[in-house]
Amino acid sequence: MFHRLCLLLAALALLAPLRAQDEPVHMRPEFPLIFPLVENDNIVTVKYPVLINPTTVLKPGNVLRVIYILSTANDSSSDLVLAHHGDMEQSYSRAPAGDGSSGPKMDPNVAHEIEGYRRTAWQVSNNFILAMAQYPTDTMHLIYAPEAKNQFQNLHDERFSFFDGLFVGLPDGKVTVIAVEKESKADAAGIKAGDEILSVGGAPTQNDLPTFSAAYSNAKKVATENEVSSYPMTIRSPGSADARTVNVPMPATIKSSLMDGFH
Repeated sequence: MFHRLCLLLAALALLAPLRAQDEPVHMRPEFPLIFPLVENDNIVTVKYPVLINPTTVLKPGNVLRVIYILSTANDSSSDLVLAHHGDMEQSYSRAPAGDGSSGPKMDPNVAHEIEGYRRTAWQVSNNFILAMAQYPTDTMHLIYAPEAKNQFQNLHDERFSFFDGLFVGLPDGKVTVIAVEKESKADAAGIKAGDEILSVGGAPTQNDLPTFSAAYSNAKKVATENEVSSYPMTIRSPGSADARTVNVPMPATIKSSLMDGFH
């Protein structure tokens, strides 16, 4: 079964659009094959907690309903809240934004497409794997419900976003790198799948994903304010008792670019 799935993923890769912005994410190991999915009583959930963006932790028991990308809207309007200037539920219902007064509403075609996705529930993990293998990751949405009993009312819609190329989870109660995006800043720093993240910017992760996310955001903020070329991350590789610090590159600033010209 696994070998057949690998062949199918390879075939999809050949059929995928060639433009870079339309390509799915490429990781070590490949993202669709290591996303920790499990089927349980006609629902798909995760085996252990994972971060899919800086504010969203998927936990076992969350009901993963469908992955999609918008086909009727451009990138600037694919963020539902920004497109509507209201909250998520107002966006879906096309109700007036804010305090109930008349205001911008979501385009009817977009709202109709989204409503179709909200009514969809995939009950096998292969559907998610195949979607992850072919969808452009930076525009890929996941609709999920926090719990099975309210999966038709309390729906969440989230975008995938990685931490400088890191896909991070909590497989054994520790903040662990599940996969690293190829040619990303994390890849350039030498971080690999299986590495445990002990601290970011000097702040301990405390074996907690939201704590890791907050430390990551703060480290990036401090590095930006100080105009330094990298921020530190302390990791421990599998089978090693010793921790080591790696430096994750920051985007070049005008100041650093000018200084580089004198070397």
